[in-house]
Amino acid sequence: MLRFLLSFIPFYVCLFWFITFITHYRKSDTAKRILTWFLFTCVVLYFCHALYFTVGLPHTMECVWTLCSMSVYPLYYVYICNLVSRPNSPLKIFIILLPGIIVALAKYFFPGEDADNARKLLFAIQLFVVIYFGYRKLRAFDKELANVYADTEGRDTTAVKHLLVAFLITSMLSGIANLLGKQYFAESDWLVFAVLTPFSVMLFALSYIGFTRDFSYEQFVEDSKDYGEQPTENKSAEEERELGYNIEQLVITKQLYLTPNLKIGDVAKVTGICRTYISTYINQTKGVSFSDYINGLRVEHAKSLLSQNTDNTKIATLATRSGFSSEQSFYRNFHKFTGMKPLEWANKRTEE
Repeated sequence: MLRFLLSFIPFYVCLFWFITFITHYRKSDTAKRILTWFLFTCVVLYFCHALYFTVGLPHTMECVWTLCSMSVYPLYYVYICNLVSRPNSPLKIFIILLPGIIVALAKYFFPGEDADNARKLLFAIQLFVVIYFGYRKLRAFDKELANVYADTEGRDTTAVKHLLVAFLITSMLSGIANLLGKQYFAESDWLVFAVLTPFSVMLFALSYIGFTRDFSYEQFVEDSKDYGEQPTENKSAEEERELGYNIEQLVITKQLYLTPNLKIGDVAKVTGICRTYISTYINQTKGVSFSDYINGLRVEHAKSLLSQNTDNTKIATLATRSGFSSEQSFYRNFHKFTGMKPLEWANKRTEE
């Protein structure tokens, strides 16, 4: 009985989150809808997996398990693609899922080791594609975000990148379990629990992060719209300096960097210069992204406030006065630019 309950833990986790996602399906963006289908596939996969560890699987169910096991990584890759780019067409999704369909059909009509060996090989290839190319897509998207938003918290894909590492670890555990075989776990219920727990934790974290993520690619596209005029390509050095002066005059002298949730589009609207040029100017002349440029100025402002902080104003207040949207963002950026926490920096400056 205990083995039966333990074997179904990943299934329960996936079923809970699938029901949660499906109840919000109509209100969801494309990425969340793909994640809903991913969770449905996981529900079927881990149901078959639990049966395998308890009562065994008939041949038909083994083919279903094969199809699902070879569909989860492609579906998660489609989810990543929809997080960082325009939605995939149904044809592209079908092509991505096609290898799994072919192997599952081969296993059904030609049972034997050949189909299993093909599954293992393609599974390893899928793992490489999802982690390597998925990580590259996420990293490239985060760079784009940093050139549009001063505050990237809640918008970047750091948590999703961490999940890819978790995917790799759990896949390695799965590979080890497959090599050991079902008989190795026959005498110990707790070994089954030890193997399935990392999968359950990862699936819960993956679902929670996906469900609570409110920022979509559609929002990014909307916020990336160009405002103002694109300067002509053949600009004189004097014109270049004038444009740069106008940008810095607004951002620094008028302290636009203190605006909470500042976007590069806000700068473009006020200057009348398109955001593409502003981003290029900051990247080339400052050597940093728009986000780092703005947050660097905010940190300098915060250091000034800390130096004059004779009434022990709370850190949360200093963060708000410096333009940061949250204490977390303030602490992260302050440490990034100074290597110290705010109070640590203030105490060190006092000692000097």
